[in-house]
Amino acid sequence: MSDWPRLADRLWVEETNKRVQVQERHRATLARAESSDENALHSLDSTLKKTTAFMKKLKSLSAASVPSLIEELSRLNLSKFVEEMAAGIAETKLKPLDVIPIVDLCVAIASRYSKFPELLLAEIKKGLPLKRTDKILNPAKLRIDVRLLCELVLCGVVGKEGLQTLGATLSFICLTDKGEHLNVGLLCSLCRPVGWQVAGIVPTPESTDTISIKQDDMMVSTAINVDHRKVVNDLFTNYHTGMIRHLEKACASMNVVQKRVKRQERTRGDATSEDKAELETAKSEFERLKSLATELSNSLGVSMVELKEEPSDNEEDEAAALEMDKALAEGHVLLWPDDETRLFYENLIDIKNIVPRSLYKESEERTIEENELKTSVDDIDVDGLEEDDRAADAEAGSENSEEPYRPKTPPSPSPAQFNEEFSAVGDPTLISSEEMKQLAQKFFLNLDHLVNRDTTDQCALDFVSNLNTKSYRKKLVRVLYGVPSSRLDLLPFYARLVASLSPVMPDLTTELSTMLIKQFREYVQRSGQDRVEEKIKCVMFIAELVKFAVIPRAEALSCLRQLVYDFRGHSIDMVCAMIETAGFYLYRNTDSHPKMKIILDVVQKKKERIKDVRHVMLIDNAFFACIPPADSAAARRAQAEPPLMIFIRHLVVDIDEHNVNTNIKCIRRLAWDDETVSGWCLNYLTSPWLLPYANLLHLASAVAGLQGLTHYDWISTYVIDACQEMIRISLEVPGVFNQKAIATACYLGELYNYSVCDTPVIYKVLYQIISFPETDPLSWQEFYRVRMVCELLNTIADFFQTGRARRKMDYFLTYFHRFYWMKREQWNVNVAANEPLTVIDETGDSATVEPPRFPADVEAEYRECMRHLRKSAPLPKDLTEAEKAVELMEQQLKEKLLLASGSADEEEEEEDERRAPDRALHQINEEEESGSDSERTAAVIADDDADEKVCVHVEKPTIQPEDEEFMRQLDRMLAEQTKMAPQQAAVANPSVDMTVPAAVRNRFQRQICFGELAQAFCEQLERLPNSAT
Repeated sequence: MSDWPRLADRLWVEETNKRVQVQERHRATLARAESSDENALHSLDSTLKKTTAFMKKLKSLSAASVPSLIEELSRLNLSKFVEEMAAGIAETKLKPLDVIPIVDLCVAIASRYSKFPELLLAEIKKGLPLKRTDKILNPAKLRIDVRLLCELVLCGVVGKEGLQTLGATLSFICLTDKGEHLNVGLLCSLCRPVGWQVAGIVPTPESTDTISIKQDDMMVSTAINVDHRKVVNDLFTNYHTGMIRHLEKACASMNVVQKRVKRQERTRGDATSEDKAELETAKSEFERLKSLATELSNSLGVSMVELKEEPSDNEEDEAAALEMDKALAEGHVLLWPDDETRLFYENLIDIKNIVPRSLYKESEERTIEENELKTSVDDIDVDGLEEDDRAADAEAGSENSEEPYRPKTPPSPSPAQFNEEFSAVGDPTLISSEEMKQLAQKFFLNLDHLVNRDTTDQCALDFVSNLNTKSYRKKLVRVLYGVPSSRLDLLPFYARLVASLSPVMPDLTTELSTMLIKQFREYVQRSGQDRVEEKIKCVMFIAELVKFAVIPRAEALSCLRQLVYDFRGHSIDMVCAMIETAGFYLYRNTDSHPKMKIILDVVQKKKERIKDVRHVMLIDNAFFACIPPADSAAARRAQAEPPLMIFIRHLVVDIDEHNVNTNIKCIRRLAWDDETVSGWCLNYLTSPWLLPYANLLHLASAVAGLQGLTHYDWISTYVIDACQEMIRISLEVPGVFNQKAIATACYLGELYNYSVCDTPVIYKVLYQIISFPETDPLSWQEFYRVRMVCELLNTIADFFQTGRARRKMDYFLTYFHRFYWMKREQWNVNVAANEPLTVIDETGDSATVEPPRFPADVEAEYRECMRHLRKSAPLPKDLTEAEKAVELMEQQLKEKLLLASGSADEEEEEEDERRAPDRALHQINEEEESGSDSERTAAVIADDDADEKVCVHVEKPTIQPEDEEFMRQLDRMLAEQTKMAPQQAAVANPSVDMTVPAAVRNRFQRQICFGELAQAFCEQLERLPNSAT
């Protein structure tokens, strides 16, 4: 049942609560009557005339006569008629609306006569089925009796014994009707009026006037406790579950009949009258059960399950077949993987046009009846293959306990046995010639050396020309049938030989096919008693003959169905061998494609419960041999992409130095007001991993070109945000987007080189990469963050060699050195925790394998990046040295932040504006590069040292009038304070009423804010690596 709160009819809630109140009042009335004085009855009228009249009215009991009977009951003494009253009430044919008034009458009688409840319960028991052998003879009478008994129990008329009788009756109704479910109406008649009191059931609302109720909103009867209500609830729930199973079984039966009828209508034009009648019967039974299940579900307050009434297997099969037929016709899918294979299986030699008819006239006539092989794919039923086949383990165990079966398949005759065997078979006059014996011996020896089409075709011609006799044909069948299991490579050529001889020797084909199918069926019946090599040879030979159309495709599907149904043990090896050999052919044929697809799906589902790794690998190999991965790509390509989308991808992905200007013009002319077109273009502009690395700068140049246009400047903002988002996602989900993130970092660097993004974006990304928390315990094995930082630094290194940009980059590099050495320290600690391995080689000598060293490619990339950025700057040698450098830098930075003025930000902005044109042209100032790296490093250190004299040429800012007024007042205040200090040392500072200029106030606020942010950021950086180590 559903959880609280529940949705219920407002009227039902009100009526139920009122009924519970009435029942509780009746219980209270009966409780008071037990202690009343029975002597009061003697004072009432007991004349025969009046009592007889009362009893006559009682026998014709109805709801309308109850009030008058209760009134007369209070004036009469009916002590001698208690038993007759109980029998009269129990035997009266009541209607559902009469139950409540009758219960009121019973309460009135029971309150005066204490023996009445016991006698009434005894009379009611006579009509209730309580034993398992009882049968329900009158369901309508039983429905009223059970309802009356429930009301009597709830009102307290019948006590504990009545409750036990009610439980026994409900158990009989639910437990003895598990198959037919004939008592649904009886239970539904109880659930809505008394289901809440008896089982805690809230029925499904039937009207629109509903309310949401809680458990406390409903009154609870004290006649039945919680445990008893749970027992009754479980009875009803289990009965409902069985009803749903019965309905599902009826639906499945109806679907089977309907599928058979549709198959007949599709193949024959119309179905038989018997099948149509059976279908109508199944549909009517299903509709009846569905109506009962729906009514029971609503009465119990549970949701009705959805059932698929109309099967769509045939329609899906036809759709799949039509789709495959269309793909084959259009050339998207090929029946054979290559032309050589197609020629091998389709281009057979035409013996009738080469060999004279006199040589095959006798063998051309069929003397053996065709074996009963399945020829129609529609007759192959692949339903039920997903059923659990582990139920057959008991039978398999009993069969496996018998004596192992020795295969009857004869081995391939040796060359020395041919002369002796040939002399005993056939007409002696036909094989007496030594020349024919030699030809036969040579022919059968050459069968072991069939390696191509030409030798196989020549072998077929030789047999028809020289050895086409009945005895040799039988011998050929024995040799082909007894091919060694170690020579599976001969099976395709043997199958081609049989297919080539089939037009002139139909008996040979029929006999060999019959023997192979019979042997296959014996292998299936004797599962696990034969060598698996022999079984694999059998199914592979059948598969090869299927590809030559010697054995129908329907028979191959039938064989696969038998094996997949009992998918265990050797059956798995046989299925994989058959699918690997002929699955490709069956899957791509129009008629067998739907069935083969279902079989492959079932095999994939059953693979999940197989624990043998070898079998799992065999299934995967067979599946990909049947449906190569190239097919998946072809299927994706078959879903035609819009031409405009392909064109946009070409504009972005194929951009290079030769077509960048043309592609920018084409991109600009796209319909950017169309959300679909703009989405395609933005998707490719933010996917740098689709481009070669050398073309990323051209893509960045295209974005920069769009940024310079009036209505397209928003594109660059979108691209920058997408790049930052991809890098952030790669940090949050490590190991999934690493390569994409590295390509995005390079792309972001190229965007910076073309002035699409500013310096703060680059620093934000750099610091985010090295400061984002690493939650993976195996993160010490990953170095993609180091690679990402190095790639980004290598891309933008030329613009961070001088000035303030160089100083800020030095700050970051100090943190980056510590991050790099922390990763190395984590590597060393985790690798050192693993003890060296001792390996024993083939000679028996033991050798110790040392733990792996730190990846050399990561170290080389790090050092190459540092050499590019700072050629001669010293690098930390270990983590301790890197941490000291960070502490020293942070100490100096904190001191300078306290003394810094707001002009620093303005100078930085001016410097970015001056350097932007250089980055946009992707040029580097040669004069700045002329000096050595050591000189530039010294210049930076001298600039940072407060004791050195540094001349900085900047444009003198314009002083505003309010600034001059502020400085004059400040000077006057300081002068007055200086004069008054000696006389008024203890006087408090005077308050001056003046307004601080906006420019000064803004610079002061920026200074304080930047100082707090920088300090918090440095503290975060200090905590993060320490926690990581």
